[in-house]
Amino acid sequence: MPPHSPSTPPKNHPNRSRSAKIRVLRIQSRICIGGPSLNTLLVSSGLSQRKFTVLTVGGRLDPGEKTMEPFALERGAAMHMVGEMGRSVHWFDDVRALFKLMRLMRLYRPHVVHTHTAKAGALGRVAAFLTRVPVRMHTFHGHVFHGYFNAFFSKVAVWVERLLALMSHAIIAISPRQYEDLVTRYGVVPARKCRVVRLGFELDHIAGGEPGRFRGAWGLSPETRLVGIVARLVPIKNHQLLLHAIAHWRKLQPDAEPERVRFVVIGDGELREELESLAEALNIREFLLFTGWQRDTPAIYADLDLNVLVSKNEGTPVTLIEGLACGIPILSTDVGGIRDFADERHGTIVSADIAPEELGVHLHRLLGGSNPIPRLSQEVREDIKTTFHIRRLVGEIDALYAALLRKTHPELVSALEAAGDSKAEAT
Repeated sequence: MPPHSPSTPPKNHPNRSRSAKIRVLRIQSRICIGGPSLNTLLVSSGLSQRKFTVLTVGGRLDPGEKTMEPFALERGAAMHMVGEMGRSVHWFDDVRALFKLMRLMRLYRPHVVHTHTAKAGALGRVAAFLTRVPVRMHTFHGHVFHGYFNAFFSKVAVWVERLLALMSHAIIAISPRQYEDLVTRYGVVPARKCRVVRLGFELDHIAGGEPGRFRGAWGLSPETRLVGIVARLVPIKNHQLLLHAIAHWRKLQPDAEPERVRFVVIGDGELREELESLAEALNIREFLLFTGWQRDTPAIYADLDLNVLVSKNEGTPVTLIEGLACGIPILSTDVGGIRDFADERHGTIVSADIAPEELGVHLHRLLGGSNPIPRLSQEVREDIKTTFHIRRLVGEIDALYAALLRKTHPELVSALEAAGDSKAEAT
C-alpha cells in the first residue's frame, strides 16, 4: 500500500465526498494480521455504515508481518499509509510521521481522532492536540508497562502515557483488569476519563469453518491431535516457554509420535528462525509445524483440539476468544484480561511465571489419554459470541463518539444533525 501525499486525498479518501456525517480518523501503528488490526478494521467498517465517515491510518510493518489491506478492501474500510510511522522508536521518522499526521488532519478535518496501540497513540494524540481536533481518544489493546522494557524505560512509558492522557478526552480499556491497571496500578489515567469497552468480532463467521480443510492442506490425519498457538513470533508471546514444555512432555510421554500429536505454530515474526533452531536443539522438531500466517482462520479453529497461549503480557487475546467461540478449550498463562472472560469452564489457566516442566505436566495431562479432548458446551460458546459481538462494540463506540462530541462541542453536533435533516428533506 503506497503512501499517499497528504496534500492530495486518495481516490477512496472519505474527504472527497462532503456529507453531514461525523468524520473520524482512526490511527494504528501497523495494520498487520493480528487482533488489534482486525478489531480496528471491523469497527471502522461498521461505523462507516452509520453516521460516520471513517479513514483508518496505518504505518509500516515489521519484518515477518503481513498487511491486512486486502481485508480492509473487502470491507470497504478506507485506508491511508504513513510510511514513517512504525513500532520502534526512530526519532527522525517519528518526527516526520508526526508532521504528516498533522497535515493529514488539517486536510481531513476530523471531528474525532481515535488512536490504537502505543506509537500511534503517542503521535496521533499529539498531532490531534496541536491541530485542535474536537475529540481525542485512545484504546489500550494492551500496554507496555511490564514485559517489554527494563524498569527504567517501563517507568518512562508510564509517565509518557500520563502526559498523553492529559491530551485525551477519553481512554478505553478493553477489559476490567486492564482498567484496574490503567487507573489504579499505574495511575496512567483518571477514572473519570477511562471506561471499559470490550472487543467485538464476527464470531459466527469464525465458528463456521469446515472441519478437515486445514488438516487436508497440511497433510495431517483426522486422528492427529492438533495443539495450536496463534500468535506473532516475538519475545512477548514467549514461544520458547512452550517449546521447552513440549520437550518435557516428550520425556513424560516417550511413546508419543508425530502422527498422534502435532503442535501447530501459526504466525510469523522476527523469532521464527530462532524458534525453529530451538525446536531442533530440543529434539522436538518433528512434533512441530510452523505454518506462517494463515488467512483461513475458520478452517484452523475447526481442526484444533487445544488452543495454547503462553504470553508474558496481553490485553485481551483475540485468538483465545475466537477459539472459545469455536468450542476449543484453552491452555493459557494468566495474563492481561484473560480472567475477565475465561475460567475453569473454558480450559486450564496457569500462572504467568510457570516453569516449562510444570507446563509440560499440563500438556501430558491433556494429551496423555486415548480419549479426544472434549469440546466446550454450546452454552459456553454462545456466551462468548454474545459478549464479544461486533454489533455491540460498534454500537458502544458510536454512542461514545456522539456523547463526547455533544459534551465538548454541542454546537458541532447540532450543526451536523441540522445538515443531516436538510439533506434528508432534499431527497
